[in-house]
Amino acid sequence: MKQKTRPDPKVEVQIRFVSIMQRYSGQRDFRLKVPADPAKACDFIIQHYNIPWNDKLGRSTRIFINKQLAQVFIKSGKNLQEGDLLAFIPISGGG
Repeated sequence: MKQKTRPDPKVEVQIRFVSIMQRYSGQRDFRLKVPADPAKACDFIIQHYNIPWNDKLGRSTRIFINKQLAQVFIKSGKNLQEGDLLAFIPISGGG
């Protein structure tokens, strides 16, 4: 018998695109339903807005979840909750 797979639970989160990232959504702050799994949520947002992440943008932009680097949040094993904030912030160069 084939086992049914459950769809990933979704949560509505706040998204913030800073600086050049706004070009992809046309907005700075907005809400979006994403998978509760934070890694899947980040991938979903990147794909949903056709962000060229494998280009320079992925190397020069940091994703934060509730003011914590996304990689750290993901390693914690926590899922996203309603209202969490995912911010896509380009790194500023300077001397």
